[in-house]
Amino acid sequence: MGESIDASSLISPALPSGPPAAALINLKPRVRRTPRRASAAADGLRLEQVLVAYSAVEAAVRRDPRELEAELETIQTAHTIAENLNRAGIRAQTYVVCDVPDVDRIAREFDIDHTLVFNLCEHLQGDSHRDGEVAQRMMDLNIQFTGASVSTLARTLDKGRTKARLLAAGVPTATYQIFLRADEPIRVPFPAIVKPLAEDASIGIDRDSVVHDEVSLQQRVERILDTYCEPALAEEYIDGREFNVGMWGNGKLYMLPIAELDFGEWPTYQRFLHFDAKWNPEAIEYQTMYVRCPADIDSELAEKIGRVARQAYKVMGCRDYARVDMRLHRGEPHVLEVNPNPCLAPDAGFPNAARVAGYDYPTMVSRIAHWAWWRRGRRGY
Repeated sequence: MGESIDASSLISPALPSGPPAAALINLKPRVRRTPRRASAAADGLRLEQVLVAYSAVEAAVRRDPRELEAELETIQTAHTIAENLNRAGIRAQTYVVCDVPDVDRIAREFDIDHTLVFNLCEHLQGDSHRDGEVAQRMMDLNIQFTGASVSTLARTLDKGRTKARLLAAGVPTATYQIFLRADEPIRVPFPAIVKPLAEDASIGIDRDSVVHDEVSLQQRVERILDTYCEPALAEEYIDGREFNVGMWGNGKLYMLPIAELDFGEWPTYQRFLHFDAKWNPEAIEYQTMYVRCPADIDSELAEKIGRVARQAYKVMGCRDYARVDMRLHRGEPHVLEVNPNPCLAPDAGFPNAARVAGYDYPTMVSRIAHWAWWRRGRRGY
């Protein structure tokens, strides 16, 4: 299905500027559009409005202030989603959540029988470990919201729990070890990549996160313990091709075109999305990160990747939409992370893959909203 649609159809630019965009999309899709009327929930209630909720940006807590860039992007994304939902015929507005009482206010001030929350909340009072409290409170108040459940948010934020659950279900992932202290006996093989156990958006990952010996590993672990006040996760570093797979749906799942990250001439042990590569426009890695979608792979490999992505989506209990990141290890896909509620910035991976599949931005976000509303009143979703 073809090439990128005209960027003028989006509120925000469809693709990033510069060389990375050139390799993103190379066919022109037939644009699929969603009906303007939303499907009724199981209880017969219709969706009348959407609140695109996001966390207020607070002062840096335990973090380098640069890391607030990720949260600033979430605010921009929230406004883009609201504008495009309105374009798709669904009345929408943004809504700021600073703490739990702001969730309570939704139930007081809006008709929750006809209101959906598009949940982009990633922290409370600057603490990313509290994002599940927003989802929990919405569940308590019977407010319907998009994306991951409380349990899925908790499992996927904790990388150790994610990997344990994947391995228990037979889904391949790299050998790993969790460190509560820097002086613990080391069992993980080298080279290893060390990261905070429970952070997202590449927070705590930099060019030196891959280590080759015990001393370097202990130093990285100690740095994470001191900076983030949480355990460190070390896992075997897989130097293989990296793929992102967007999945969406409930019950019956749909896979978006597979994307491959092309690290080009990056140093061997820096071929991963560290913080600067993802968020710093001045970094050479940010400027030279190419994403090829659809990936140039044969049908056999595509089938393997798709099978693992579907397994991971189901095992982790994802809903509505998610992204599965993986690398090839000896020819077999190994899951790096499962990302429920992945980034929906117009130039992010999930929207780009959706465009390749033929869904423009308004259609993509309205489709997610419709799936979330469809779950209302249906057991098991």
